[in-house]
Amino acid sequence: MVNFGQFNFLKIARKTGRGTFLAAGNLGELFLPKGQTPSFCEAGDKIEVFVYRNSDDEAVATTKKPRASVGEVACLQVVSCNSVGAFLDWGLPKDLFAPFGQQSTPMKEGERHIVAVYQDNTGRIAASSKLNRYVKAETKGFKIAQKVKAMVGDKTDLGFKLVVNSKYWGVLHSSDIFQPLKYGQTLTAYVKKVRPDGRIDMTLSAPEGEGEASSLRSKIMKLLQENNGSYPANDKTSPEIIYKTFGVSKKVFKSTIGKMYKNKQITIEKGGIQLVSK
Repeated sequence: MVNFGQFNFLKIARKTGRGTFLAAGNLGELFLPKGQTPSFCEAGDKIEVFVYRNSDDEAVATTKKPRASVGEVACLQVVSCNSVGAFLDWGLPKDLFAPFGQQSTPMKEGERHIVAVYQDNTGRIAASSKLNRYVKAETKGFKIAQKVKAMVGDKTDLGFKLVVNSKYWGVLHSSDIFQPLKYGQTLTAYVKKVRPDGRIDMTLSAPEGEGEASSLRSKIMKLLQENNGSYPANDKTSPEIIYKTFGVSKKVFKSTIGKMYKNKQITIEKGGIQLVSK
């Protein structure tokens, strides 16, 4: 069975000078242009292709990768609008349709919107910015410090909403933000807290561990050596400057310089940290 709006492994039925024909079950054969067929493939081999319908409503295959598949979320630009909806650039020749009824706010040409890609009851692949229909607030199976893929959503009184793994909502609180964030930006995040109701709080800082601490110690030592044994950062430095300089939270930074102080590698002064002379 071929899944529309997703990648499928299809067998090469035959190759011609124009391209490749792929066996697609009840769809018959799908044509793949020669320029998209891997040169090393022969009849009988299986290749991975994305299947969708073109402007003539014909099933087609491509090795081009869209910006999102069915079941995923992406931030896409509106390229045109009409009385029934908007059309979004998702990286394929046929633009992705967002029906007016699936728009949380009316879309305008040139805007960028986070949308969920879905397949409607007619089999058409479409987009919806009414994300609560597709992104769940309650999660299952997440663990503290778990690494995830996240997309920056709307700003709220608490901080920012994040779309986690294209499926769940997470909250990034203002106290955990140490860098500029942009709507639709994709980044790596970590689960900071799993609430009793299944909702999750997120952080952008990797969990503190020996590997991270060791890397940070090396970075601190390098900066000290490059700056005549001193550097203007200590436990009083703002979280924003620490994140921009070292790429870690203030908590991780304070813990690391505290251990370096106990090991007599540095001293912590009013104006920053100082390398201990051996």
